[in-house]
Amino acid sequence: MVVVVLVLAEAGPIVWVRFSSMQDADDIANTAAFQYKVYRNEADAINEVAAKMKTMGYSDEEVRESSVVFLPQGPGSKTAVKVTVIKYASTLIIRHINALKRFSRVATTKQVEISTATEKQ
Repeated sequence: MVVVVLVLAEAGPIVWVRFSSMQDADDIANTAAFQYKVYRNEADAINEVAAKMKTMGYSDEEVRESSVVFLPQGPGSKTAVKVTVIKYASTLIIRHINALKRFSRVATTKQVEISTATEKQ
């Protein structure tokens, strides 16, 4: 019984972060695409994404490890944005044994066409 509770306590937050990061990745990719659509500036879009992630509760480390890539890469007009969001699940064991943190890392990628991006409130 104790083992079952321990497994649920450790796996639950990781599963929850996996599901919640899917919606977050969609929102963040849409934000980046909309900012680029309006201002045509990659740096401004990336700064807006970082600010949005902070307001969503992402740590500085998670923001740094996440990525925003405008496609096609290189010079020229961009047609899509691909965002990879990194989130660390906080579990009981990981809070006490920091070396296991890498096992709680969840990466979620979402790609959005810039032409379909809309402003979300």
